[in-house]
Amino acid sequence: MAFMLVAEPAAPVSGALRRFLENAGHEVTVVGDVPEAMERVRELAPAVVMASVSDGFDGEELCRQVKAEVPGIPVLLLYLPEEEHPEARAAAVGAEACLVGPLKRATVVSCVNLMMQVAQAREAVAQIRSEMHMQSGGRREPTGSGPSPDLEFLKRLLFMEVKRSRRYRYPISFLILEPDRFAERLATLSPMQLTSTMAEVLGKLAEALRDIDLAVPFAEGRFVIFLPHTPYEGAMVVAERLLQRVKEVQSVSGLTASLGLAVFEPAAMKGQAQVSFGSLMKEAGDSLRRAQAAGGDRIEGGRPMIPEEE
Repeated sequence: MAFMLVAEPAAPVSGALRRFLENAGHEVTVVGDVPEAMERVRELAPAVVMASVSDGFDGEELCRQVKAEVPGIPVLLLYLPEEEHPEARAAAVGAEACLVGPLKRATVVSCVNLMMQVAQAREAVAQIRSEMHMQSGGRREPTGSGPSPDLEFLKRLLFMEVKRSRRYRYPISFLILEPDRFAERLATLSPMQLTSTMAEVLGKLAEALRDIDLAVPFAEGRFVIFLPHTPYEGAMVVAERLLQRVKEVQSVSGLTASLGLAVFEPAAMKGQAQVSFGSLMKEAGDSLRRAQAAGGDRIEGGRPMIPEEE
């Protein structure tokens, strides 16, 4: 069970949201204005804040205040059906996600649960980075390259994002990055040096991403980067920035990386289409191998995927 804060002044809507969440096993508090919502945020530290964006409630302003005071709390913005650019507006104020009415129970519960999983994953990555930092500082003996984070949360994230991208016609991009000549240059380092270097690489990647993006280590020497609401052109800009950030790593001089990119752009497709975690992973992995075979320090892939018809 998790604590949810619903910021919605309309009783019929807030009542429906309360039922959705309580039936899913969550504890819910409903508020009707921004000041009261912020009081509850400070007092109760909810797992997720759900806020309406309507004439009667400025959920975007609430989101700004939440992100200014407690940026780690995820915010889900709820827009009216007539809103034309919900994703762009939500991203502009720092929200982790948004939904557009009419709201269905399964969609609301799945989105909220997914947001909590992503938040937990970010905490796990932060813990890994902290442990790497401790190891590189010599405060304790390393036991290896560290545990790989569970990718199940990323699969669920992609599943939900693809469903939403099909409905609202926005793109998603998926990248795999690996330092060049890993076996020669990094795998031969001592465990302490390796964890220090990989922690520095992860830090550089995180600095180059937006709050809504996600970068996690998932295998020795490899990182997965997920970019929601990002078409091919935007993903290439981010990918170029990531390659430059790897070159700024100080623990290994002259370090470069190869990057494989996969892009799903439903707006370019006709009819209903679907794409899976596996197909994105395979496309990005194949692209990574092409980049490595071409000598490294480059990006391959990014051709918008042609998904299977339902």
